[in-house]
Amino acid sequence: MATDAILNLERLRCIRESDGTGHSEPYIWPALLWIDDNTLAKPELVGVTDPALGNARIVIKSDMRAGQTADIPASVGRVLRVRLEDVMVFRRLILVVALWEEDETPEAAMRAGFQAFSRALRAAVADNLFALSQANEEEEKAIIETIKTRVRNRVRSAIENGLTGWQKARVLLGTLNLDDIINSDFKIIPDLLATSITLTFRAGSSDDYEIQGNLQVLPVPVDDCQAQVNAVKAAKSVVDNIDVQIRTLQDELQHASPAEKPLIISEIRRLRREELPVAMAALEDARRALQTCRESTTIHPVLELNGRWTDGSARSAVMSVAFTSLMVDMGAFNRPAAHGSIVDASTITVTFPDDATYTGQLRLPNTIRWSNGTAWTKV
Repeated sequence: MATDAILNLERLRCIRESDGTGHSEPYIWPALLWIDDNTLAKPELVGVTDPALGNARIVIKSDMRAGQTADIPASVGRVLRVRLEDVMVFRRLILVVALWEEDETPEAAMRAGFQAFSRALRAAVADNLFALSQANEEEEKAIIETIKTRVRNRVRSAIENGLTGWQKARVLLGTLNLDDIINSDFKIIPDLLATSITLTFRAGSSDDYEIQGNLQVLPVPVDDCQAQVNAVKAAKSVVDNIDVQIRTLQDELQHASPAEKPLIISEIRRLRREELPVAMAALEDARRALQTCRESTTIHPVLELNGRWTDGSARSAVMSVAFTSLMVDMGAFNRPAAHGSIVDASTITVTFPDDATYTGQLRLPNTIRWSNGTAWTKV
């Protein structure tokens, strides 16, 4: 079994800002680091996931002013997730978010800084991993500040190195205003439990921002046909390997000497005549076995469960089905995601982490009646 840890960064609130141009254009660099038995067995010690390079400067709100709140775009706010095996002895998450103010940093230099941010953060956390695990609260704060300073210096250096000579001259002359780092926040998440998250970003008495988000912890759906899925993958790998051997021999044939060609041609024919048909037959058998398993284990509910469901308000929950497992995104209600299963064609059960487990009866044409007396309707 495994668990998906999903970090959702939902809203940015501007409490106070002091951008020299009048108002701010904030954007974020989020990174989720994880440490478990698998990462500790590798030289890097730490795993990291972050947004795509093309989303390194997604402004959350243009001309943002004190007192305003804005939704964080999904391209940077809902991309941090990692799958952790339940058998691991050690599992820990670290969320780091840097908040920037967009000005005039050239795109190439900004992207160089973004790439340095992820690399430097991973290395700095790895170098201080043992110290963090042994530190008390005050020592932990000092170690985090050391990490933040090291990463900030690496990012600043990468941005400077990404500037052309003329751009550097413009910075010195004051005609090119580089993006400003407002601050960063660093959250160690020791327990893999669903929780709300608040990040704060303060720069003296001039800038003050806050990000609200949450950690979702979802069990990975169990596939009753996983053995058959694995068999298909293994059989296909055998076929693919034979195809690679044939293509390699064909390439060799183009450059072979006259004396070598008959042997190469003979080997290609043998692979096609003897090994490939056997491998293809095994793959077809594996696919049939998977189809048989799917047909015997799939439950077809009387309602289409995938999609949006409303409790009668303007908000809606989003349900998704994977085999006989359910996941329900409750983000519109500011609640953690729920999970459950399809019991039979007209019954489901769903566990809401902040409430309880309820049974839902599926009623045509478009209603789920819950065991607590409430009802959802398909949107």
